[in-house]
Amino acid sequence: MEEALVQVKPCESSIQDKSSKPPTFIKILLRETDDIVLFENPSETVPRDSEEAATVIAANEKYEYLTKGKGRNRRTTNSEAQTMDCLYKSRAVNTDRIKQEDIGTFVSNYEMFDTYEDLARSSHSLDVSEETKIVITTYTREGEEDPGQFLNNSANFRLSAMIIQRLLAGNVFREKQKRFRNMYLPDPLSIDVKYHYTLERLWSYQWTSLSGYAVTSFSWCESNRDILAVGYGLFYLEPTREQPENGFVCIWSIKNPVNPERQFRFDAPVSAVAFSPFYPQMLSVGLYNGSLEIRDFTDEYGSLIASTDRETAPGFESIWQIDWLPGEGIFSQFGQLLTISVDGRIMKYSFTSGPFLDTVQLLRLSRVEGVVEGLPVAKKKDLMEAYRHPQALCLRIHPLRKHTYFVGTDEGCLHTCSLNYPHHHIGVCQVHKGSVYSIEYSPWSPKIFLTCGSDWCIRVWVEGVFTPVIELSSGFNAVNCAFWSPIHATIIASCSRNCVELWDIRRKTLKPASTHKFDSSPLTKIKFSKCGRSLIVGTADGVIHVCALEDMPFPPHFQYNELQKAIYGAISGDLLDQVKSLGHLGYPTDKKKRPTSGT
Repeated sequence: MEEALVQVKPCESSIQDKSSKPPTFIKILLRETDDIVLFENPSETVPRDSEEAATVIAANEKYEYLTKGKGRNRRTTNSEAQTMDCLYKSRAVNTDRIKQEDIGTFVSNYEMFDTYEDLARSSHSLDVSEETKIVITTYTREGEEDPGQFLNNSANFRLSAMIIQRLLAGNVFREKQKRFRNMYLPDPLSIDVKYHYTLERLWSYQWTSLSGYAVTSFSWCESNRDILAVGYGLFYLEPTREQPENGFVCIWSIKNPVNPERQFRFDAPVSAVAFSPFYPQMLSVGLYNGSLEIRDFTDEYGSLIASTDRETAPGFESIWQIDWLPGEGIFSQFGQLLTISVDGRIMKYSFTSGPFLDTVQLLRLSRVEGVVEGLPVAKKKDLMEAYRHPQALCLRIHPLRKHTYFVGTDEGCLHTCSLNYPHHHIGVCQVHKGSVYSIEYSPWSPKIFLTCGSDWCIRVWVEGVFTPVIELSSGFNAVNCAFWSPIHATIIASCSRNCVELWDIRRKTLKPASTHKFDSSPLTKIKFSKCGRSLIVGTADGVIHVCALEDMPFPPHFQYNELQKAIYGAISGDLLDQVKSLGHLGYPTDKKKRPTSGT
């Protein structure tokens, strides 16, 4: 290592700039690097005066003796040695000898008919997509054990098959599953943004064993938003169609859109399902015969947690809707259940130490007599004399006052009830001229709600005002259900007999923003996904369509302000003064946070 000092002469530019003095010397440090071999050619010769010369000369003489001298004529003998023997086996050893025989037989049309009948019974078709279909055929021999029966009884095999089905389904539906999971978000800075309110079908939940069963209820799992519980039973009463005598509940997952991951069979048609918000594995199931069961859907066979006692329970008509309430007493951690029935009964169920639920009848509705507030409707006296109790068709608990709930009936009335006053209702209002099928509060206001019914209308109401602020109607079909969008304050989705309509009350109220018709069987129920960017549509043939909402408006930052602006723009005169006199209609800032649009 050496050090050197090199003198530096200043350049002309540095001479002109007299303010900065250039350095006179620069110190350079030189280090020795390792040797780098670029090419090497080792020598094959040895000097005679070296130490290895004698060994090399002896080796060369021996080589000459063995190759050119007398040593090449040496004698050789054969001797045995212990070496490894390589054993070879031909393919013919591993197979049986093929026997060929000539046999004659006679086949008539009867044998051919039986053969094709057996083939049809043992063949099952599976729809992978709209264009692809798989046909699976299983064959059995007489006198042999059916391996399928043994595999069906194996829990490990069923679990492995479920995992394999998820993997195979991911190969087909991967992009659509990403769309459902909100991995493809619209670009808010895109130049060609258009609002067409498109409904694009991603896939359909369809099981061959459910043909003829109608979709009656949906419920998303509270802890896992990929899991959907669907109840199958009776929805439309059609005399030309055979009605099912039993029902099913299927647990579907977006990881496997082809087959349900749980199937539970019931002795009566299923009319309502609801996941517990307290214990996500608990699923409440309401049946057409008035029974209520609580099942553990994590168990493969759906073990029964609790149920109603048919001998002591007062309800015997179908349960049309179920809502969970906070519990009381020693079993408060499990919660309570509030149900409505077609016979007008409102029941409350509580858990006990036994296998049966404690049943309490809170109220049994009676038909409204006289003139009530709301829409002017002429009463039918013959109907009132025939049956004194209306049908309770929909139930909704107040978003802030949890002890207050609302019940819609088949006479178009909305009954306001309270858990603190169990034997009579607090108030009643006429909201429709026919049956009320749905009551939904806005996610952005605890005083604004909508109702839909059989009089072809969707009406938006404000608590304290007995006149609808907005009325939506587009045809002559009953509106089965309607929902507010969980991510956009002014968008409403509704379902009629054969189409799904998307309304945007901020833009127009005379006709829907878009209408999407389904050519399949009549529609029964719809429901938004938890993220609000997908829609679930159920049909009367047991098919559930999972659709994505595309070309939708971007959610506003101040949701309540947009909702208030849309309502104020749709009304005028005295009605506008009544709504403004109520003051701020949004959620208090200390009681509810603004919902997010995450997955």
